[in-house]
Amino acid sequence: MGSKSRKTVRTSVLLPEDARAQIEALAAANDVSVAWVMRHAILKFLQEHPGQRELPLRMPTALRSQAS
Repeated sequence: MGSKSRKTVRTSVLLPEDARAQIEALAAANDVSVAWVMRHAILKFLQEHPGQRELPLRMPTALRSQAS
């Protein structure tokens, strides 16, 4: 994923309680920290979308109108 010699910075993020609970369960089941799970997910996302400027997370317009 990345070099361990890279400088890191602390970042905060607000999550829904259920998402935090799922991350905590994943971390506990794999004997890693919550920070490790989140860092791994973010770095994997960035690796899969290198240099991309537009988020591939936008819901298509047709689905947006159905969700309302």
